[in-house]
Amino acid sequence: MARLFQASTASALEKGHYDYTISIEYFLRNGDTGIGTYNGHNGEAIFLDGIAYNGCASGEVKIMDYPQTGITFGAITKFENEVPEIPIENITDLETLKKLLNEQCQSMGPNYFYVAKICGHFNQVTVTSSYKQRKPFRPLSIVRKEMRSYTYKDLDGVLVGVYAPKFIGDISFNGWCLHFLSKDKLKGGKLVEMSSPALKVKINSIDKWEIKLSNSKGFIAESFGEEKEEPAEKPIEKVEAKEEVVKIEVPAKEEIPVEKIKKTVKKTVEKVIEVAPSVKTDVPSEPVEEPVQEKVEDKVKPKKTSTKAKKETKTEDKE
Repeated sequence: MARLFQASTASALEKGHYDYTISIEYFLRNGDTGIGTYNGHNGEAIFLDGIAYNGCASGEVKIMDYPQTGITFGAITKFENEVPEIPIENITDLETLKKLLNEQCQSMGPNYFYVAKICGHFNQVTVTSSYKQRKPFRPLSIVRKEMRSYTYKDLDGVLVGVYAPKFIGDISFNGWCLHFLSKDKLKGGKLVEMSSPALKVKINSIDKWEIKLSNSKGFIAESFGEEKEEPAEKPIEKVEAKEEVVKIEVPAKEEIPVEKIKKTVKKTVEKVIEVAPSVKTDVPSEPVEEPVQEKVEDKVKPKKTSTKAKKETKTEDKE
């Protein structure tokens, strides 16, 4: 089996570490077929037959001279062409292609790395690429939104793909990552969609993996894998309902002395008397019934005393 040489990590690329990791010249000493990106995340790299191509955001494809720039992130191997060619047909989209490739990986062993070369005619190909980034670098999630996409129809070309097993995590690629280069070497970039009537596939199994990490200050100071852990959910405790007797103590009524009540009543009455004359009321008072005068006729007239009786009275007084 072959060996895969990798520059930097996928997690570093995601966090925006686009600094120089390794020169193109040294990178190509470790293989002739692979993919990646250049210093500053400048375009999409396609390494084919020992030549470094760049699928630029402008839509062009350039050959990268050794002293011109370096590699930010990439993976490469010395591809063994003397392997069985696997024909596949009716590839309607990228997901279908990845599914067919995964079936081959499962049969060969799902826990290995793989590098594939896929040649043929394409009905349609859509690729994407980014312009070179300037410092301070932004995360790849932001850069992706600004990438340029190009769609080409009815052309011949080759796909170069690298596969990393799931247990590798975010150190390398997530499953298959594929880059496209047209047969005339004028169109290329990272593959985002495609369709083809038939393709020919060659796959190399890889059981050796080597990584060259970046020496940039940003990479050295970065804290990878330190994500905030969400607090574990506490199990719900079963609480048994219990009957509880609640005692409520009512304070006893305060006994008020009789003398205090009398004084309070007296003061209240005095206030009412003071206020009463000044209070005007619109309530009509009840009519007062006038006393009924007695008729003179109804009075009993006093009896007249006779002269004889008067005389007798005077005589008795003298005696």
